[in-house]
Amino acid sequence: MAKGKSKIGVCVPWDTPFMWSAPAFNMMNWERPEGYDVRFFNGAGWCPAARHNQAVDKALTWGADLVMFNGPDHLCPFDILPKMLARINEGWDIVHVMPPSRGVVGVDGTPFKALSYKVVGPIPKDGAVLGGTPPSSIKVLSYNDEPQESHICGTGDIMMKAAIFEGLQKPYFEEAIKKDGKYSRYPVMDSTFVHRCTIESGARMFCDTTIKLIHLDVFAIDETYTERFKDKTGQFDWCPSKEISKYV
Repeated sequence: MAKGKSKIGVCVPWDTPFMWSAPAFNMMNWERPEGYDVRFFNGAGWCPAARHNQAVDKALTWGADLVMFNGPDHLCPFDILPKMLARINEGWDIVHVMPPSRGVVGVDGTPFKALSYKVVGPIPKDGAVLGGTPPSSIKVLSYNDEPQESHICGTGDIMMKAAIFEGLQKPYFEEAIKKDGKYSRYPVMDSTFVHRCTIESGARMFCDTTIKLIHLDVFAIDETYTERFKDKTGQFDWCPSKEISKYV
């Protein structure tokens, strides 16, 4: 009997009916790797962790060999699946792409920075992701760095072998709630999950800095934007509207 196709389950952990339309069309136009079935799964729930867990459960129930997470506010190159799969086929357990951060990155205060963390020295044994880790033990990677092994990142765009989940205790994703009297959450549920996969479980992750993404946002416009965004007119070499048109 001929061997069936391998399966890639793409998890989009979002349940609102008002998901960004551009990413929806972007995902519809993704190239499907030869020899693979690709199916997309949404996740519902009251928090990001719940949405991630539900989407993963759907993908694993379907029988996914590889699980990918894609943010519903990301625009990816149409060939992102073949590019990430190529790294998996090189022997990596996980491959991730860095979306530009939406807002200010706490590491150095740079807005919209894309980054990943590589462990290069001793880190706490108490399960902490970055809190309390000596700065000398972490190398911060950015788009300017060569593609290389990494250990901690978000799940904005990441592909991993489904077998990794077999060695993880459920729930795979958990929220960290602040004791501030407001029931606020620390935004670390995805990086904590990746930490469990790499540092605790030994999966090897590759950070592919050659793949570029667009991270969408809505922000307030005032009178200063006339000068700050002249490139929107197409008079300059780089025009955001033209860049987006390549992804939909």
